[in-house]
Amino acid sequence: MSRRFVLAAVLALGLSACSDDPDEVTPDSGTNPTTDAGTDAGSDAGSDAGTDIDAGTDAGTGVDAGTGSSHGAGKLACSKTGTVNTDAGTLTYCVAQVGATEVKYIEPKQGIAPGPMRLAIYLHGDGALTYTGSNGGSPRSLFTHGGWTYGHNTLYVTALAPNKCAWWTQPSRTDCSTEAPVEARDLEGKNAAELVSLIEALRKGWDIQDGPILFGGSSGGSIQLTASFLPRYGDRYPGVYALSCGGEKPWTGNMDWDASNVALRAGTKFYFTYGDQDYLLADIQAAEQYLGGLQFPVNEKIIAGAQHCALPFDQMGRVTEVWNEATAQ
Repeated sequence: MSRRFVLAAVLALGLSACSDDPDEVTPDSGTNPTTDAGTDAGSDAGSDAGTDIDAGTDAGTGVDAGTGSSHGAGKLACSKTGTVNTDAGTLTYCVAQVGATEVKYIEPKQGIAPGPMRLAIYLHGDGALTYTGSNGGSPRSLFTHGGWTYGHNTLYVTALAPNKCAWWTQPSRTDCSTEAPVEARDLEGKNAAELVSLIEALRKGWDIQDGPILFGGSSGGSIQLTASFLPRYGDRYPGVYALSCGGEKPWTGNMDWDASNVALRAGTKFYFTYGDQDYLLADIQAAEQYLGGLQFPVNEKIIAGAQHCALPFDQMGRVTEVWNEATAQ
């Protein structure tokens, strides 16, 4: 972790080491502004982090939704709605709150597939611009990922870090204007626990497959997933991890569950994508080696000449590419 901060200082990036880089590729469909469509009544959905999920199929056989599902119903209550232009047309999204986490979600097209839906969750990088949007534009996560999930029977959720800033830092730290010190890491796993509460609330609100969750992350979001969430809860929530320009080994130095158990690893795969000039290169590759050593399937795509989350690397679009590849039948 220390290498990350030393190199970040050398490169003088200005914002946090995990920032949503303004040089990231922005799809054409994202130039239209977000339109709020009023306020929905109702209270926030509750959550329960105590439900285990079947591990699914063997990790080496591809993604299989399995035979079970959550049988949830009722959805999450909207505090407001908005619209976003995607490659699937103009879609409505809902803003909701689960515990300390605000989310925006897009439901899949009705009638596109029988049975329960998949779940896709995206975690932003530091500064949260891909969640909030900038200059009056639509949140990049919604218009980049929402069109694909809408047409692939997948509930899409983009989640704002509890501190409204960075998923990998403590919930009490809210300042993203300066470089976060290594001491800011959420070593207690409070954000990981919030993610569990979110997953359980979503499973209660919709009929969601027990198969692998489609996780996506950029920079600090990818670090949260690999360094904190996976070590604590990876056995309960098998997933396809689309990790752009970020990733680290578990902060505790080990997994809290028996990763040598093939059944517990089943259904979980990792797709790392990063530039060969990324200042987080050493941390990302150390994470790859660690997970590969545990016999997880690990895929990498290295973008020549690309720095951290920057051109010619479309770090947002890559998440969709991974989800599409991983779920192809």
